[in-house]
Amino acid sequence: MVARPQRDEDRIAMALNLELSGGRHGASARIELRERPAGRVVLFALRGWLGRAAILRLGRTLDDLGERGIEQLLLDCSQVRHIDYRTVPALVEALARFESRAGGIVVCGLSSYLRDLFRLAGCEALLRCWPSAADLLAAPAGCESGRECAS
Repeated sequence: MVARPQRDEDRIAMALNLELSGGRHGASARIELRERPAGRVVLFALRGWLGRAAILRLGRTLDDLGERGIEQLLLDCSQVRHIDYRTVPALVEALARFESRAGGIVVCGLSSYLRDLFRLAGCEALLRCWPSAADLLAAPAGCESGRECAS
């Protein structure tokens, strides 16, 4: 395997792990702040089962990020196994609050199952989606604008 050279925009300025909820069906996130020529981008990689407690903590974290000058949020859901469908509107509301304060949001890695949960909650049309966070981060700046995935 040949390692590709790391570009300046691939560098992670800061990373932290956050426990959103505990227990057997807990949830966590890895948050990576990336300094890019187009601005500060946060990759927010979710993992596990998102219930009420996790969504509330996620919303507070997004509010905090929105106040810190983040231009773009990539919410990677590729490792999310389940979202309590009753909390989907609260999640979408938290995303909308972030977007109104800070910048754009792209939801990446939604499985068909998760997309169906957003659809059942009447929230799918409110999302800007991309198949994978890795592909989006590798895309040239501005390439993602207006693109919707059909995953």
